[in-house]
Amino acid sequence: MTTVLLTLVAIIALIFALIGIIIPGLPSIQALWVLIAIDYWFLGYLDLSGRTMIILSIAAAFTVIGDYVTTSLGVKKRGGSTLGAIGSVVGLIAGLAIFQIPGMLIGCFVGAMVGELLKGREVNQAAHIAVGALFGYAASAAIQFAIWGMYAAVIFYHIYT
Repeated sequence: MTTVLLTLVAIIALIFALIGIIIPGLPSIQALWVLIAIDYWFLGYLDLSGRTMIILSIAAAFTVIGDYVTTSLGVKKRGGSTLGAIGSVVGLIAGLAIFQIPGMLIGCFVGAMVGELLKGREVNQAAHIAVGALFGYAASAAIQFAIWGMYAAVIFYHIYT
């Protein structure tokens, strides 16, 4: 019965984290880390080693830092401003609310472009920067998804061994 309950909790937590990877602002890997930390320090169902907990902690910290760095780098590498980076995040959220996942991508691009146009850039330059924001967001999501897969593997390995 414990295995079934642990599996159910793991699936729910992993789905919630996956949604958090797609929707900016929701916790994703951080939520998984909190659940695993509670188990590691208080419950012990997964029976994780200290080394595994350290690796998972470093991975969670990396996603927090990487989330902001990749989008900013995408904008900055192409000569963008802080206004462009803010626009891309606002566009992501607005696009998601209106057109779900395709809207997020369009919103990221349009938000960064509008931010750069407000900064006084020409349309071609603003579009060039907006592509950087889009690539930055995509890189962040890919990294988080890979770490999500690592967490899923660790969780299910420890449930079923």
